[in-house]
Amino acid sequence: SDGLGPENRWPIATNPDSDAKKNQIIRAMPLSWSRDDTSNLLRTLGLSETGFDIVLNCDCVYEPLYGKSWRMLLETIDELLRVNPKCKVVTSVERRQADGIDKFLAEMNRLKNVGGVEKVMADEEKKIEIFVTTGVVS
Repeated sequence: SDGLGPENRWPIATNPDSDAKKNQIIRAMPLSWSRDDTSNLLRTLGLSETGFDIVLNCDCVYEPLYGKSWRMLLETIDELLRVNPKCKVVTSVERRQADGIDKFLAEMNRLKNVGGVEKVMADEEKKIEIFVTTGVVS
């Protein structure tokens, strides 16, 4: 068991004529942040060669609460993009005083397997920003 209930699994809306996409499932799964744990999860899921298409993380960077744990998140993102450079990593953050997000973004841009980080949404009133990170595609 992945530790998550059935409410964290959703059928993918598919083209009814597509046999390849029938019965696929989107699953939310826990992931410990590290290169090794990321590799282990991919191996367990049979995705060591292909990785994920989309990875979501939300409100994972806030230094006053989480310290510099975002460094482990960066290691995880770098590994995910090494395995699948076409993966889209969607990061949602809430901007707060001394949040550490600018340091996180600067370091993410320096990662070996990161091709780019783009801010795709900013809500000034709610102080929410969303970034999409992509890999280095040859």
